[in-house]
Amino acid sequence: MEWETRITKLFNIKYPIIEGALSGIGNVGLAVPVSEAGGLGMITALNMRTPENLREKIQKAKSMTDKPFAVNFSPTMIPKLLDMLDVAIDEKVPVIETAGSQATEFGKKIKDAGLIWMHKVQTVKHALTAEREGADAVCIMGMEGAGLKNPTMLTTLVTIPLAVKQLKIPVVAAGGIGDARTFLAALALGAEAVLLGSVFCAVKECPLSDKRKQVLVDADPYDPRWRDPILQTPKFEDLQKLFEAKGTKEILKAAGKAEDFGIPKEAGTYAISLAIGFIDNVPTAKELIDKMISEAEEILTKKGIGGFKLA
Repeated sequence: MEWETRITKLFNIKYPIIEGALSGIGNVGLAVPVSEAGGLGMITALNMRTPENLREKIQKAKSMTDKPFAVNFSPTMIPKLLDMLDVAIDEKVPVIETAGSQATEFGKKIKDAGLIWMHKVQTVKHALTAEREGADAVCIMGMEGAGLKNPTMLTTLVTIPLAVKQLKIPVVAAGGIGDARTFLAALALGAEAVLLGSVFCAVKECPLSDKRKQVLVDADPYDPRWRDPILQTPKFEDLQKLFEAKGTKEILKAAGKAEDFGIPKEAGTYAISLAIGFIDNVPTAKELIDKMISEAEEILTKKGIGGFKLA
């Protein structure tokens, strides 16, 4: 099957699958295999700590693949990342994602450079603002997702179709997506790609230790130790106070610890969503993507959905 959407054409990727920005672990070693497998891999600028290191890693990614990849900037976490944006622009990174707070200054610099800008938000209101400011695409995360929460955000099932009804630019769905069924569900809701975080934390190329990956395999999304902090992670104001207390240097060093978000420490990352329920083994990034696509194609052409299937 051809998995062509406005996002696959805009980003020049084979499948409408994007690796989420994984604070603390999103690096070249993970991003490149995702891109090579037909998705869009992503390097997290915060993890690179300095502009010089970011440039080195971008150049390394270019030497390892001729496929597109993205770099993420989260100005909510640390505004000084603006200094690193100049590096990504200078290196002509194919896609630049911003996330968190309103990223007007980031977006203007990206668009002035003629690069593709995707902004990640948590509400339709903020998505519409990003569209007005020139974003080429928006990613909207439902409350099942990882990281900071907005008190007005809704579930992925509800927020994506609400967004699609109002936005002209393509929408990427995030939050609780981790297998073929949730992938297809997001597309049926009107999304033109999905952004996956948790399931990429448990692939072989992820820099987390084997022990931590096994923790994710064993994790139960019904367990309050996982469910409650995922659904109730700190509001921006609370986390900002925490980061201000730590200082910029410590933030760059830790890139946000699991326990800062209430996630069990043994996970080794706070980039965990309710999609942990779909983690049952530790495949390669290619195996994960290939399985998701092949099972989605089987559902559409053989098994059908709700008694209906493609002719």
